[in-house]
Amino acid sequence: MNAQLVRYIRGYVKLNVAGPSFEELINRLVQENVPAWDIRRSGEGRGEFLIALPDYFRLKPLLKETGCRVRTRERHGFPFFLDKLGKRKWFVAGAAAFLIGMYLLAQVVWTVQVDGNETIPKEHILQAASEQGIYPLQWKIRMGDPGVLADRLARTIPNVAWVGVDVQGTTVTIRVVEATVPEKRIPQNPRHLVSTSDAVITRIIADRGVPLVGVHSRVKRGDILISGILGDEENREVVVAEGDVRGLVWYEYNVQAPIAKQHKALTGESRSTFHLVLGGRALQLSGYWQKPYANEQVETDRKQLRFGPWTAPIGWMTVTHREATIVEETRTVAEAKETGLANARADLIATLGGNTVIRAEKILHERTDNGKVVMNVLFEAEVDLATERPILEEELAPPDKKDGP
Repeated sequence: MNAQLVRYIRGYVKLNVAGPSFEELINRLVQENVPAWDIRRSGEGRGEFLIALPDYFRLKPLLKETGCRVRTRERHGFPFFLDKLGKRKWFVAGAAAFLIGMYLLAQVVWTVQVDGNETIPKEHILQAASEQGIYPLQWKIRMGDPGVLADRLARTIPNVAWVGVDVQGTTVTIRVVEATVPEKRIPQNPRHLVSTSDAVITRIIADRGVPLVGVHSRVKRGDILISGILGDEENREVVVAEGDVRGLVWYEYNVQAPIAKQHKALTGESRSTFHLVLGGRALQLSGYWQKPYANEQVETDRKQLRFGPWTAPIGWMTVTHREATIVEETRTVAEAKETGLANARADLIATLGGNTVIRAEKILHERTDNGKVVMNVLFEAEVDLATERPILEEELAPPDKKDGP
């Protein structure tokens, strides 16, 4: 434990000494193992020093031996603080009332928040929570265990997969994960499946309808792949075409990848601030005059007083600011190219869908410009081609009406 803190807890006094042999008194203190510090000589046979309060009462025999006299000049430490408080009863009563009031206020729920809901109205969730005893101005001790409350809400609120109740200070947060409800299938009108882009067919499976193209066929955007018209001109039926069609499509990308890469690195320097936590609020007690770092990484360590299973609303928090510096890492041109190509592949798959498979890639043009590798890349990707298109009335008309008079 810090020596200064120990001295404060025990209490200490500053003494002025007068007598024929100040030096002899100091020597006797050393011989008797009586700690004294900040020893200063102020004149012939005069001086001053600091001594712990318990050791002050050991001075009397040593003063008699050396013929010195002492006078108390200053008093410091916790025992003297308690003595002052004893003389200020109304101040102590007010401070105690303030702390009790803060404690009671920290035991009340002031805010109820809802997080994670998208389709379920917030009012419905708050109403269900209120029925379970979660509402503003409720005593936290009367709410019960958050895990039990979460289970009750999960059974009460419809269309939820999971509910969590988090109590932080005077705020209760209800986190909701909504269940995935399958969409109701809307009755579909007769339709074709057509191509979304120019491509070469690699697979076509018609679950319903008539395939009009085959594997290795070259199609253009809008061409019918699976027709929803069955039969001939005399016996004709229209259906909702269904199936799986995949094809090869070509995409040209402009890829730029920097050769120099920047990232943060810790220097080892850090500073900490100490905070007193009361309920949901924190009061900073130290580190006001510390200068902030230009780049830093912040870590928070919060602890609360616990008495068995009961957690008090009072605690403390240490916030550590670690200095960071920007480090520039130079890569080779080959490494920069590979990073740029990997990012382009990921972007292409994210744009076209997870079923996309990149079959080939070719760099059409490459150059280095202003610390960057610039490339034009042609990707060959296998994608889902089919999209629906309604069957037009003129497609169902007899041939003589299609051609006109």
